[in-house]
Amino acid sequence: MAFDHHTSQRDFWERNDLGRRRNPTHPVVKAYVLSKILEIQKHISIETETTLLDVGCGNGFFTTHFNQICNTIGIDSSKKMIELNPNKNVSVMDARKIEYPNDTFDIVFCHALLHHVVERDKVIQEMKRVSKRFVIILEPNRNNPFMYLFALIVKEERGALIFSLKYLKNFVEINGLRIMTAFSQGCIVPNKFPTLLLPFVKGLDCLNAQGVTNFIICEK
Repeated sequence: MAFDHHTSQRDFWERNDLGRRRNPTHPVVKAYVLSKILEIQKHISIETETTLLDVGCGNGFFTTHFNQICNTIGIDSSKKMIELNPNKNVSVMDARKIEYPNDTFDIVFCHALLHHVVERDKVIQEMKRVSKRFVIILEPNRNNPFMYLFALIVKEERGALIFSLKYLKNFVEINGLRIMTAFSQGCIVPNKFPTLLLPFVKGLDCLNAQGVTNFIICEK
């Protein structure tokens, strides 16, 4: 029987053990997320009145912390993940058909979403459509040895095997976005990194060609 990517991903994000994922206020998650938001704020001003859509918001890692600094809405195709998300303004929605009008949000953001979908062009075009100006994409860096190994081991993560920074840059340019900045950053991962080691690596969670996360910050 042929591998059904959509069914595999759906089952992966509705499985019962998702409840064991760390929550958005866990120290490692908080360190991971806040370092990413800080990097974004070096390039884009985010104010209280800024509107932001978190596409593929999951259980709220970024939704929670963006919501503390701006007006944030989250969407995700997984009912299970939305149930785990502690924020109020979140809903189940297909990223390939975002149910908002054109130019609704100042910023449209996604983290670790694109490598889970086949129809990436549809997703990025929808993100572009509902954004007034900025589109921000964060994806695992295949050039990081840990991320590459993780993607090899977990079949639902294997889409990440192509996600180099070069691939991401080419992807957004083909889809008509102008790159403001692109870089790799960080040495910790939110769900697997040991909490006890966190104090020893904070200074190392910086820009690095082999950082665990690739950033693309774009304008329409």
